[in-house]
Amino acid sequence: MKEISSLNLTQVVALLRATPQTLRRLLSPLDSSILLWRPSPHIRSINEVVGHLIESDQHAYAAPIHAMLAYELPELECWEDHLPLPDQHDERDVLELLAELEVMRHEHATLIANLRPGQLARSGFHPQVGELQVVDFIYDWVFQDCRHIKQIMDLLQMSAWPKMGNFRHLMPPK
Repeated sequence: MKEISSLNLTQVVALLRATPQTLRRLLSPLDSSILLWRPSPHIRSINEVVGHLIESDQHAYAAPIHAMLAYELPELECWEDHLPLPDQHDERDVLELLAELEVMRHEHATLIANLRPGQLARSGFHPQVGELQVVDFIYDWVFQDCRHIKQIMDLLQMSAWPKMGNFRHLMPPK
């Protein structure tokens, strides 16, 4: 088996910048019946996924990176303590959420693109996983973006399935 190829930091920054635009292209034609739909109570709606991206940008990534750049081996928080109520983002228009994400991402991607090697190696202590470096957060950030884009794509697939006629026999829903 061929060894996996890793993304470099320039590619990661480009992917982080691209996420809001990718989501805008995917989601702008949709109405609230799709954007707010939850297939079950424990699965986020598309709006909630976009809202989650905003919350995680602030609390799971930007805040610990800033702390590690400012302090020597800071104690990092579990960001899940800052999660909003489940329906909080359903009250907002998805394009408004994406505009907020775009502004935030531009700022964060610019910060990341300008980090020097010594800054990328700065670290902090996370209560669940131990010591982490700034660079670890950056790669996890793009990994989680991909995961949430896939989550949105799964919801869109589920939304198309009922109208597929006999093709449904070939592609059972997840």
